[in-house]
Amino acid sequence: MPRYPFKSLWKRVLAGCFDAIGRVCFFPLRPLRKPLELAAVHRILVIRLDHIGDVVMARPAIRALHKKFPHAAIDLLVTEDIAPLFEHSKEIRAVIAAQYAWFNRNTSFAQKCLEFWRLLGIVKTGSYDIGIDLRGDLRNILLMFLSGIKYTIGYGIAGGGFLLNEEVPYDTAQHQVRLNLNLLNSFHVAQDNKLLPFEYSSEKARKFWEKIKILPSTTLLPRVVFHMGAGYPSKRWPFENFRALIQQIDREALAQIVLVGTEAEKEATPDLKLNSERLIDLRGKTTLQDLPVLLDICDIFIGNDSGPAHIAAAQGLEIILFVSGTNDIRLWYPWTERLSLLQHEVPCSPCGVDICPVEGHPCVEGITVDQAFDAFLSTLDRLQKKS
Repeated sequence: MPRYPFKSLWKRVLAGCFDAIGRVCFFPLRPLRKPLELAAVHRILVIRLDHIGDVVMARPAIRALHKKFPHAAIDLLVTEDIAPLFEHSKEIRAVIAAQYAWFNRNTSFAQKCLEFWRLLGIVKTGSYDIGIDLRGDLRNILLMFLSGIKYTIGYGIAGGGFLLNEEVPYDTAQHQVRLNLNLLNSFHVAQDNKLLPFEYSSEKARKFWEKIKILPSTTLLPRVVFHMGAGYPSKRWPFENFRALIQQIDREALAQIVLVGTEAEKEATPDLKLNSERLIDLRGKTTLQDLPVLLDICDIFIGNDSGPAHIAAAQGLEIILFVSGTNDIRLWYPWTERLSLLQHEVPCSPCGVDICPVEGHPCVEGITVDQAFDAFLSTLDRLQKKS
């Protein structure tokens, strides 16, 4: 992995020039920076403007901060679609919702600039003692620097590390959960990396079950959640395979099947051709913040490498994950021991592309329905032995 993780050469060159000039200009000012006084820490800002799974994997670091600074107010800056997941978090005082992540391709440069200045105004009023950027993004570093946060920590892998009070080396061999915790090493925090469930109020749960009346409250069968979507086409196991797997599980009456996903994901897939009382289709009927409530009454999650898989891991489900060659899964897998990874190794992995250019998309299409069904039976057997 290069020093700057940009695919475009001009971006790497630009980041290098920016850092070279910045380090020269800021070098004389470094002795003037005040050391952090831990006893004076009252307000902390954590930034993770990223995908769902990335934010889920930030939770152990947030908990570690809360344990180290139990009397400090911790605020979290995430995108507005993820923010509701943290409404009832015990460690977080407030959630600042950004309209989108900086890398969102559906927004213009002008929109991103306007959003940056809006967030800058909000963060300035926070008077934060510590600011932590978990992603290593120049824009987040600039946001912390310009807002006057007293002590800033982060990875300078995308440039701007000279603006940080503490630039931590980025270990490309570490899982994201451990990378997040590594940023806190200078605080000597407890290295508790367990992923805890998302919290929600009893009122939220009540409203959800009132809305979802088609899901039986009890069943003698294990509940299996299927999510057939993913952020990119390159990460999606073929729908025909999902359909065959669901049909086989239903045909043998092995589980109650619950489908989750967005309305767009539902519209993009053909009919399952399955008319069974054991199949509950909740695609388009639930929101992201509903998932913890739903998953808490389920046993197994089967799906692609996606945000819902990480939430399912947090809620303690057994996970069967279809892994593409897009990322190095060793660094990004859902943080749980209850995990079965199904993958077909290919020489072009990790490719980092949104759409596979290789005919047949071998990294995911090489995973067979029989392999998935065998993994399901093994997981089911493990669950039955626990009960």
